[in-house]
Amino acid sequence: MTINLPGIFTDAWSMFRRHQEVLMTVAGMFIFLPTLALLLLVPVAPPWPDSGATEPEIQAGATKLAAWIVDNTSMFAAAAVASLYGALAISVFLLDPGCADLRAAMARALKLLPRYILAALLILVPASLGLFVLILPGIYILGRTMLIGPTLIVERPIAATAAIMRSIALTRGNGLVLAGLTGIGLVAGQILPAPFQRIDETLRIAEAANPVMIAIVDSAAAACAAAVTLATILVRIAVYRQLASRSGT
Repeated sequence: MTINLPGIFTDAWSMFRRHQEVLMTVAGMFIFLPTLALLLLVPVAPPWPDSGATEPEIQAGATKLAAWIVDNTSMFAAAAVASLYGALAISVFLLDPGCADLRAAMARALKLLPRYILAALLILVPASLGLFVLILPGIYILGRTMLIGPTLIVERPIAATAAIMRSIALTRGNGLVLAGLTGIGLVAGQILPAPFQRIDETLRIAEAANPVMIAIVDSAAAACAAAVTLATILVRIAVYRQLASRSGT
């Protein structure tokens, strides 16, 4: 079953138009604000030694980077959990007819969150390895497992591992297309905030970081990242609705 891409984008845009206020509220609270907190509170990562660096310099750079990761792991983890919860709450609100309002959707999303986090962790290792080694295998894995959230919501009760396998089954025959959609989302999530992040880094390195200017620049970067994330969530829901309806779910 080949997916209808124009239909996917039309459905995603229609969902946004109908529920714009709710979607922007949830995305603002659980995606934008955590991202902004990371930009404001986490220091810039130490630079990696250039190509002409000696082995001791490379080792020293790796040590500094590892220390930076360890020091900020709790912040990254908290932001990731908040983002996962926001994505799940939006998906429940749009997919679960039993949740009449946002409060009910957020309550149900909280119950589903442990399984959603477990599923995300289960695909994190293979996807990360794929991205690190050749990039494309990691993107392909992420594309085939993009329907975990909707599956957990609609096809209940279902375990995290079963949701992963169900996503793989639903996306069979569309792996490359969905990998392409995933790749576009990943690239957009890096490119759109990049100019504002570069301004932030430049100001900090030059020790000309006016707090108001930094807040404005980082808010713009966080807004770009949140917009891409929200678009990705809506596309995933649209993909699920199309493929699930064709499979008879």
